[in-house]
Amino acid sequence: MTTKNISSPGRWRVGSLTGRTSAEPATGGAGRVMSVDGVGLHVRADGPVDGPALLMLHGFGASMAWFDQVVARLPECRIIRVDLLGHGGSARPTSGYDPDSQGRLYARLLSDLDLNDVTVVGHSMGSLFGVATAEHTTRITRLVLMGEGPDTSTGTLPSGEWMIHIPWIGPILQHHGPAFVTKRVVRRAFAKGFDMATAFGNPAQGLEDARSLNHPAFTESIRRRQAWTGRLGLDARLDKLALPALVIFGREDRFYNVDASLARYRAVRTIMIAVLEHVGHTPMIEAPDRVAELIREFLSSGEKPETPLESADPRMKQP
Repeated sequence: MTTKNISSPGRWRVGSLTGRTSAEPATGGAGRVMSVDGVGLHVRADGPVDGPALLMLHGFGASMAWFDQVVARLPECRIIRVDLLGHGGSARPTSGYDPDSQGRLYARLLSDLDLNDVTVVGHSMGSLFGVATAEHTTRITRLVLMGEGPDTSTGTLPSGEWMIHIPWIGPILQHHGPAFVTKRVVRRAFAKGFDMATAFGNPAQGLEDARSLNHPAFTESIRRRQAWTGRLGLDARLDKLALPALVIFGREDRFYNVDASLARYRAVRTIMIAVLEHVGHTPMIEAPDRVAELIREFLSSGEKPETPLESADPRMKQP
């Protein structure tokens, strides 16, 4: 393992008019770049080294910055954040985006950092990679999943998303299409009426993160996750893992059918459920106080699956 600090003021610079289709090295940012199995990952650590260990994995088209608010509310925890492969300051290869490969990568990261008794906190696609990581290491003992359905059958993609996958046309649209289109997709990650001015310290964070992916990262992440959950959904995988898991949804999630997703998750005895009213797809930004409280309660509840966890919505009970 090797590490190095890198800063790159031009990390968001758009490439040629044909779009970015080749591999790109890690650029780093607020954390450091670590070489994990030869792959450059942008990693940041916050909190006391002896605090409860959390591994936070953000969603598709986002970055570790999407966890800023909830990290600030958990000062007692040792929080490791990673820019997912192909995102933010991490490397953007042309392959390796399937969940199994990424699960092995983040499992090796935990090994390199010598972390045990780790709770994964995943958002959206990061939840999926968190489950994949737990399948490849015994260092993970709990999982918190936010805004992610068991598989794509309970979700919907933005209209016109299929165009991004077209060779040549897709890369150009992704990086050179009108900013208002990208912003509209980012806006869909939040409940209607949410004040976007409160989401990030950097007002352009959402747009920059969405456009940071090269084209292979964009298309392969979606394709590979669909195939992976198509073979076995997250509900079945969590059942096999038999680890305590907390599933958090915003009632106004616009990417997933909340009721259909929860109907699947309720069938797994190790899963506890919390539904946040007036919150969309991104609870850790829209309701950081409540999410931090839920994580803290979950960490203190012990490892027994039967330990009850009060839901944010009293109508939603532990099965």
